[in-house]
Amino acid sequence: MNAFSFARFQRVLQNDALRMLRPVLYCTLAFLGLTVLLHATLTEAGTTAQPSISIVVFGIYLLAGGLLLTSLAFHDMHHPLERHRYLMLPCSNLERFLSRYLLTGPLLLLYVVLSFNAMDWLANQLPLLWIDARAPAFSPLVPPALLMMRVYLVAQALVLTGAICFRSLALPRTVLFLLVAFAGFLAVLYVADRAFYWDHYSWTRWAPVRPLGFELVPLFAASWMNVVAATGFTLWMLRVAYRGLCTHEVQDGL
Repeated sequence: MNAFSFARFQRVLQNDALRMLRPVLYCTLAFLGLTVLLHATLTEAGTTAQPSISIVVFGIYLLAGGLLLTSLAFHDMHHPLERHRYLMLPCSNLERFLSRYLLTGPLLLLYVVLSFNAMDWLANQLPLLWIDARAPAFSPLVPPALLMMRVYLVAQALVLTGAICFRSLALPRTVLFLLVAFAGFLAVLYVADRAFYWDHYSWTRWAPVRPLGFELVPLFAASWMNVVAATGFTLWMLRVAYRGLCTHEVQDGL
């Protein structure tokens, strides 16, 4: 079943949303209680809390909760008891992939923004006996919050790929793989620098004894370059994830 059907996709999206509803609600209630507690402890009477506190808390909620849910997006594909139901579901791989990407990516991002605005407003309205102060209202349109949203969409594509490739502990394995890959990239870059610019290094020092003579910062400092690079990388990772989903076979022992 390879053809894409919008009607069938709506049913798949609805089923996946119902399956994710309970953990999302539990996380929302836990984050609500934590938000009220943070407002009570970080805001002193007669003072006004810094707006950055709400932005940091929003980023923690988004990255921690969103990436955790993303790492469990394809749990039924690897589960020994649920994988048969996953395989027998009458839908295409594209419909499965789009449904779970949207629910853990753009739709979850929109939900976190709206729910955190409600949490922040409610925490400021609750009558706390030991505090007589309010924190500034959270705004999702400030540059730090927008940056966190963009970071989440890139990280979500990476974690979604890990959720497809790894059978269990997808999030820690994905993080470990990225750390190893990044360390390997730095090692290869360092060896290449020493090989091509051997006269700039000394055998007794790790750092170059004089500048290497090339400058790439002005190009990559441009905002449009960062947006293009991040968008291209995210689309490429989503393609890798989709191809991995298409070639994945659920077998005993995997």
